[in-house]
Formats: sequence, structure tokens, C-alpha cells
Amino acid sequence: MKGIVTKLLIFLPIILIVYCSLRIVLYELPVYKPQPVPNRRADGTYHYKGAIHLHTNFSHDGVGTVPQLLLAASKFEMNFVITTDHNNINAREYEGYNQGVLLIAASETSTPHGHFLALDIDEPLKESEKSDYYFKRIKQKGGFSVIAHPSSPTNPWTDKKNLDFDGIELINLKTYLENSFRPPFLRGIISTMYMPINLRWSMMNLLTYPDKEVEFLFDALATHPVIITCGSDAHGKPSYDKVIDFCLNHIITDTPLTNSVDVDKKIILSAIRNGSLYIANDFIANADSFYIYMNQNPATNTRNIKIEVKDFPENNLLKIRAYSMNKLVSEQRGNSMTLKLPSLEHTLIQVFIQVPSVLFGTTEVLWITALVL
Repeated sequence: MKGIVTKLLIFLPIILIVYCSLRIVLYELPVYKPQPVPNRRADGTYHYKGAIHLHTNFSHDGVGTVPQLLLAASKFEMNFVITTDHNNINAREYEGYNQGVLLIAASETSTPHGHFLALDIDEPLKESEKSDYYFKRIKQKGGFSVIAHPSSPTNPWTDKKNLDFDGIELINLKTYLENSFRPPFLRGIISTMYMPINLRWSMMNLLTYPDKEVEFLFDALATHPVIITCGSDAHGKPSYDKVIDFCLNHIITDTPLTNSVDVDKKIILSAIRNGSLYIANDFIANADSFYIYMNQNPATNTRNIKIEVKDFPENNLLKIRAYSMNKLVSEQRGNSMTLKLPSLEHTLIQVFIQVPSVLFGTTEVLWITALVL
């Protein structure tokens, strides 16, 4: 009897590892891919998607080229990409439409307090030890700033007193990867081990709830409106076509893109600057059909907000949460939610999706995030 128990103790872990490995090998992402959605939406607005925070070989640590980046963006049917090479906008020589994708050049600015994305500028900023200098200068130049990977273990944003920036990168792939190798290291080890077998599953396994970023966001919102973005922080290795769609920025505009570089650049950057966007882990499931409807009621100083994921085949796989002033105000399973909140309260909307777990059953991961200002 003791011999049987010993054999079971030896073979059960092996069987479990083989079983999990087979599940991972056969795991397919995205779990949901709808029919192509036209740019003009049901509510009369226009929807476009693209990637922000991308590095090329114009960065000291970038290995990918701009043509490789554009090819990957075209593969995933993106409308735009925004390059953010370190402390330069040398990619501007490629600015314009290529393979149906509009490239916009921006910069990731390094400071003693961390990094931020400098968007809608014509030249990189000069170095300074004071972060308020950067934020003032970028405003003077007509641009806007987004704090990059604020909770990164290697390059966090440390100046929590000066909140005079315009946005926060709420989701960053590189941050997830770095955090996965913090004790007890298990998530990082497993993801790295299975990357050659199923990179998409390994990326999903890195996902954790961005609690530090959300807390930082509401701290900033307590002082002034800020926007949210997301980025893969891709450097060309792994190749762009493997990670560029990790998290996409979906912008909503009142006017369509025109194929004019100058006009469309202004439309896209204005939408981002004004917070007319939502972010989504599109590699898990296509998020083109996400809608937010809103109307104000001046008499009661409130606004009604309706959140909906249209045409989703299995609504029971979705759960929507709404946060106001960093407090959960509503949680509901399904593809829609209706809220009535004070007009001046900024509301963070999150959509979670159930995906098959490695062992049995399902697990929930964050899919879509939107901020209603």
C-alpha cells in the first residue's frame, strides 16, 4: 500500500504538469472575435483603434524598425500607431499613412522622477530635474503628457506631489512582466516557460489587477481631470506582431478620418487629449463593440450612463464594475449596465471577461477600461 501511495505522489504532479501543458498548447486567443465593425457606429460616432507607447531602433534599447512596426499594425487592422522613442521624435520622418496605418511620432521623456509620454509636440524636451518644468513646457508647446508605467519596478513615477500631468498609462505590458518576477516569482517563471509554446496565453497569465495605477489615477482625479491610455511598450523583441495588440486604445470621434495626414493626426490626438477613448486587452477578445451612452440632467445635477458591449454571444461571461471616487458603486454580470451619478463625479468603468483556466473551469481577467470624465 505504501508503494502505491509513493508512486501516486510521484506521478500525480507529472500528470498534472502534462495536463496543464496540453491545455496551454491548445489554448486559443482571442476567445471572441466578432464580425468586422464599420468605423461609423450605431450612435453616429466614429471608432478607430491604435497602439500608443511603441519603441523603434530610434530608441537606445529598441531593435525593431518602423516598417516592421507598420506591418504589424496593418496585420491587426489598426488605424494609427504612436511611436514614443526615448527622448527623441526621430520617427517623424516616417510620419504619415503607410499600409493603411497613420504613424504619429511622439516621445517618451526620461526624468529623475520616472518617464512620461510627451504627445503632440514638434521637438523633444530638454532635461531638467523638476517634473513641473516638463509639464509646464509641454503645455507651452501645445502638447500633453501621460505618465508611463507609473508602478514599474524598474522605472516607477516617484513624484506623487506634482500631479500637473494630463494622463496616466493605466496598463503597460512591460510592467506586468517585471512584476511577475517579484517574489514568489511563480507567475513570471510559468509565463516565461510557456512563451515559446503559446505566447498569447503567457501574456494573459501576466495580467493582474492594476490596483496601484487605479489608486494613482483617483489621486490625480481628485485634483483635476486626467485621461487614461495603455501600451505594450514594445521594443521590437519579441517582434511587434506578437505583442502590439496587447492593449489597444480605442478612440471615439464625431468626425471621420479623411486620409489627410495633418487633419487625421489632429483628430486622433484631440480625441486622446480629451479622453474620448477606452482601452482594451484586444488580444483576449476584440473590443470594437463597446459603447458608453451618457446624458446630463441639469435639474438634478446628475447624469445617466449606460455601458454596453453589443452583440456579445455569451453575456454571462461578462461582468461590469463602476468606480467613483475610488469606491465601487455598481457591479453587474452581463453585457450592459445603467448608472445614475452626480454630474461632477469621474467614473471608472471596467469590463471583466471569463476565460478558461489552466486547470478547470474559468477565471476572470480585466478586458476593457473606460474613464467617464
